Amino acid sequence: MHPPDDNLLSPAAIADPQSFFRRLREHDPVLWSERHKVWMVTAHADVQRLFQDQNMSSGRMISGFRKRIQAQHGPLVQHAMGLLDGWMLLNDPPAHGRLRDPVRKAFAPSVVAQLAPRISQHCQALLDQLDPSCDLVADFCRPLTSLVICELLGVDPAEKDFLSDWARAFGRLIYGTSSRDGDYIKAAAVMGDQFYERFSRHLEQRSSEPRADLLSHLLKAGNDESWTHNELIGTCSMLLFAGHDTTSALIASSVHALLQAGEQATLAHADSASVGIAVEELLRFDGPSKTNIRVAQGALELGGHDILPGQHLWLGVMAANHDPSVFAAPQSLDLNRRPNPHLAFGAGIHFCLGPSLARLEAALALPALLQRFPRMRLANPTAPDYSPTIVDRSLRTLPVHLF
Repeated sequence: MHPPDDNLLSPAAIADPQSFFRRLREHDPVLWSERHKVWMVTAHADVQRLFQDQNMSSGRMISGFRKRIQAQHGPLVQHAMGLLDGWMLLNDPPAHGRLRDPVRKAFAPSVVAQLAPRISQHCQALLDQLDPSCDLVADFCRPLTSLVICELLGVDPAEKDFLSDWARAFGRLIYGTSSRDGDYIKAAAVMGDQFYERFSRHLEQRSSEPRADLLSHLLKAGNDESWTHNELIGTCSMLLFAGHDTTSALIASSVHALLQAGEQATLAHADSASVGIAVEELLRFDGPSKTNIRVAQGALELGGHDILPGQHLWLGVMAANHDPSVFAAPQSLDLNRRPNPHLAFGAGIHFCLGPSLARLEAALALPALLQRFPRMRLANPTAPDYSPTIVDRSLRTLPVHLF
């Protein structure tokens, strides 16, 4: 059988990655891509296994990229690259645990639940400001998640626009190596410098005036664990990026999916338990992660193939979440789907740090939006504007008519 197209950056794959991954899985769930020089893994069982395999490295995945960028651009990217020192998901043990463990408790469900009233207030305030025709990504999703992460960290809400702009620019660094974006280095370098300068000031202030917020907690954790300044600032940047960018993407893609399926009324009037179940299905159906990248640290056999040390693997999160051997009618949006063992938050030691926050924001934002605007419809139902990258699944814009 002739191998299917393996170009995850093709227009067809960007528009409909679920079908792209289905064709790969049907041909071979462990497929070597000569184009990308990686193994594409698309079966749920294999992706879950590799997430939990300690021989899969995240650190080696980014180290080569960092060396190449630093060699090419030197001082220009000093601060942008330095921020990555604190990104626990780009580190392997033992550095991973040293960075993750002090932060984990700050995202416990009981802590995150205390943010619910403020999240609801932010939702209502933003909904009050929407024009009859608007871009939900720019006017609702991004401002909401920026305000919430500011709230959690203890940063002035006036910083929300900077943080939203920063997340977009820095995302071009994180995802730029796997996209067609040719000028991401300069934009990310500028934002790296600005973030470094601003958060150095924020942390200096907290050092002399501690508060009951996440910034103060990070400062204490950094002192206790002897974090470097880059690790401290970088941890702030990772939490801001993950807490803002991916949750914004989840809310936008969820609205798009609900409107496409005609399910907005179902979620708008559901009770809290049903909303929680629906959010899990939205995470599975069109969540913010397409692939996670790992590097094999040792040889292994997978699906009848020999994986060599040093080879890259793309763990198809979206593919796993549409595997028909695990999910009945995976191409259908079923807001009552149970059980729902999706892998939208990963698994193993790199399991997402903030699933409680993402779930809470989606569970509050989506019903609030749909109750306020029950006749909302997509302005461009046949032309969704998805970011052209391999790793993330996010709408760059979501134009809607509210009435």
